[in-house]
Amino acid sequence: MIKYFNVPADFRSETIDKYEELNEKYTESKVIETYGQVTIDNYIGSGRAYDLLPQVDLEALEKYIAYSRERGIGFNYTLNSTCMGNMEFTREGILKIIRFLDELHRVGVRSLTVALPPLMEIIRMHQYDFEIKSSTVCQVVNADKAMSYKKLGVNKIVIDESINRDFEALRNIRNAFGDKVEIITNVICYKNCIYEMFHHNQTSHDSGVESDKSSATYYSHRCIMKRCESPEKILKLAFIRPEDLVHYTDIGIHYFKLQGRQAVKDGDPVRAVTCYMEEDFDGNLMELLDMFSPTNSFQIYVDNKKLDNFIEPFVKINGFCKNNCLECNYCEKFAKEHMDYQDIDKVFQLAENFYNQYDQFNNMVKEVETSKCRGV
Repeated sequence: MIKYFNVPADFRSETIDKYEELNEKYTESKVIETYGQVTIDNYIGSGRAYDLLPQVDLEALEKYIAYSRERGIGFNYTLNSTCMGNMEFTREGILKIIRFLDELHRVGVRSLTVALPPLMEIIRMHQYDFEIKSSTVCQVVNADKAMSYKKLGVNKIVIDESINRDFEALRNIRNAFGDKVEIITNVICYKNCIYEMFHHNQTSHDSGVESDKSSATYYSHRCIMKRCESPEKILKLAFIRPEDLVHYTDIGIHYFKLQGRQAVKDGDPVRAVTCYMEEDFDGNLMELLDMFSPTNSFQIYVDNKKLDNFIEPFVKINGFCKNNCLECNYCEKFAKEHMDYQDIDKVFQLAENFYNQYDQFNNMVKEVETSKCRGV
């Protein structure tokens, strides 16, 4: 079965040329789409803060889409903000949205990733010929939810990362929705994270502004600290290794998305997607998940090849993961047997100390408490 890949856009023509070369080289894998959004004069947010992304306006986007299309590669525009300040429920806001959609259509956009149901309804009621893809932030975790989005006019769904290893749920969704099911591979978020949906809202509000403030670091710091609680937490990221893609194609999933819009400026998306196309990577798994652009200074080494059999019980035993770590030590046991447990733990301790000391939110609360005690 052919594997189709969707990768974050860096908006460079030379990168598209490289994807075209990969498509010619590999017969069983194809880069069919890149995704991203404009960062200049964009008043409808997305799932990333603009200052982390390549600076692109509509004119540059139009040229990029045309260049990509000539080489057989599509483009998907990300409109996956989880909050638009309720502008979508006002006449002025709807008019603003429609005008922006008109502009996107004019420059060649024909595919959108959307999170908000009312935005999906606006798009369909205005009778655009956009293909709508529901974002992973829609948290599709079962067949019923998938079908609800299909009734809203969604053509393709991106699965919630939390069920990446729940093969029974994935199979049910695939069988109910059809073959347009996409799954994220290089997941860096902690599974069942309590901060996730709130983080999406924070990013939506900060997406159009400079994010050098406590709101921008609160969730990202806590995400990192959650992973740093113990080495086995790394295994609880819902990543899919290149070698494990076969388990997903076996159940009929052949659309794969690489996350990392925030990494394309300094990372290597071409190298990352090549590893997944080849279904093989010999190196530090954490570098691959970060698309070879480190998210922080506390880098650990996780030998990807030592995780070869980790996914087996998830594949073979329905309901293997009960999402109750207190009653299961599989990840901890596997980590101790296959990872450099002590070395990783040392790095984690350094990271935890750093983030606790320099967290902007914590420091701000402490300053307020100090001022309050002084009567300021």
